[in-house]
Amino acid sequence: MQLNLTHDGRDYAAWTPAQLIAAGVPQGVVLGAFRSARKSEIDKEAERQRLHWITPGAGQAMTYARKVEEAKAVLAAADPVPADYPMLAASIGIDGADIVAVATTVLAMDAAWAQTGAAIEATRLRTKNNIDQASDIAAVLSITAAWPQPAA
Repeated sequence: MQLNLTHDGRDYAAWTPAQLIAAGVPQGVVLGAFRSARKSEIDKEAERQRLHWITPGAGQAMTYARKVEEAKAVLAAADPVPADYPMLAASIGIDGADIVAVATTVLAMDAAWAQTGAAIEATRLRTKNNIDQASDIAAVLSITAAWPQPAA
């Protein structure tokens, strides 16, 4: 775990808790640094967990969001024309035989992701709260997260 800890003008990033306390760094400062470092690790692990389920990248996220937007519009339209929904039209023959089938597939995938994404977010937030509530460094270091698992 990488600490971002400086105290009295010294950088203590590679020090153990015992070394920090022996060097005179107040226990509250040490505990705060370990809480912060562990919470940062949890945020990074949450992103790794998300990537078990989704494709990485901001552009890909924008594509998914646009597909969901188009899918909702397709299902609300009386007679949808594929050319009006270019992101979904790109998936005809892959995610469904026609624009309505693709829209249905996209919304089903979005609903599944919403449940999984919410489970990851709940785990992330609960774990970070547990870290905040930990009374000492050993407790901070012992806190683990129970992430949802992808189907085999």
